[in-house]
Amino acid sequence: MTRSALAVAFVALLAAPAVAQTNLTGDWEVTINSPQGANSSTCTLKQDGDKVSGVLKSPMGELPFSGGTLTGDQLKFAFTVNVQGQGLEITLTGKVDGDTITGKAEFGGFGEGDWTAKRMAATAAAAAPVPAAAPAAGASASKSGATTQWDVVFKTPNGDFPASVTLTEDSGKVTGTISSQLGEVPLAGTHTGKTLKLDFTMTTPQGAMPVSMTGDIDADAIPSGTADVAGLGAMQWSAKKKQ
Repeated sequence: MTRSALAVAFVALLAAPAVAQTNLTGDWEVTINSPQGANSSTCTLKQDGDKVSGVLKSPMGELPFSGGTLTGDQLKFAFTVNVQGQGLEITLTGKVDGDTITGKAEFGGFGEGDWTAKRMAATAAAAAPVPAAAPAAGASASKSGATTQWDVVFKTPNGDFPASVTLTEDSGKVTGTISSQLGEVPLAGTHTGKTLKLDFTMTTPQGAMPVSMTGDIDADAIPSGTADVAGLGAMQWSAKKKQ
């Protein structure tokens, strides 16, 4: 009887349905820690069996990818960013644990970091973007000032390279940050008359790259400016104040 009972139990285990694999389809909040610091984005994943594809969405634009895999609880996918006209493949591998993922990021053989992801609630993913707060009473409303957030586009030989710049101006002195697919770095400069000058150093897989930007502010835009990029020469850029 004991052997028979064990045999029945063994057969029952073999016949039991497999435990359902985690379905990654949905929106995830992804934070990648690169040599330039932490960079958070929204990632929409689509799972079909063990195949994973999706789109990484950030203020710099959308980066679609395919060819990802989910083996058990091990996720792996890669996407490519444009770094000064060169494609840099970033590979993410991680362990899925319910609604969270933790793992390692490889930056095209130039370094490693870590990354985490958290599943976003459906209501949060579908929510409309929060409009920018109106300026406080008494705040400067001068359209010729530099203080605000700017959408910047650099014209490279291989296409447009977007960035987001946040500036604060005090008596002609300008400070702030510039964020791009390479991360976020501080910048500083001056605003004299219409002319805005900014300097910053971007850390790339090829090393430090100083950049000097010059352009004239015209109301809510900088129609055309020049950026001197160490090792690459001059390129054009333009900017618009964020609405």
